[in-house]
Amino acid sequence: MLVPMKVDYGVRTLVYLAQQNQKDFTSTSDIALAQHIPEPYLLRICSELQKSGFIESRRGPQGGHKLAMAADSISVRDVVNSVDYSLAPVDCVEEPDGCRLSGACSQRELWSDVEMMLLEHLSKVKISELVNQQVSMTAAVPVRTNF
Repeated sequence: MLVPMKVDYGVRTLVYLAQQNQKDFTSTSDIALAQHIPEPYLLRICSELQKSGFIESRRGPQGGHKLAMAADSISVRDVVNSVDYSLAPVDCVEEPDGCRLSGACSQRELWSDVEMMLLEHLSKVKISELVNQQVSMTAAVPVRTNF
């Protein structure tokens, strides 16, 4: 099962913004460059994160994005619900009418249970925890110098 890119990019964006000065807005281009996210795609994701109330966005020369709430109040499941709405491992979980076997398929319930377990776990993981892990990991990376 692959996590949708929108979820990955949404989480990366929130983790990055949580590490910035919360008084200032961070430009879309700075986020895109630092997180290796295509800027046009990032704009759409930021729009969805803003609609969900996770970030505040402003246009103009001093514009950009910043967190609109504390990082410890945003779960990864919140991001899933904001940008993708589903982590179903197979299509028939979300769209049973699209499968000829959905009325008599033992696997559909299994995959639905897998999605629910995953979402339950992700509801416990907060953006602030990922920030702390990111800071620890970054601090552990040795600095390279070129001589």
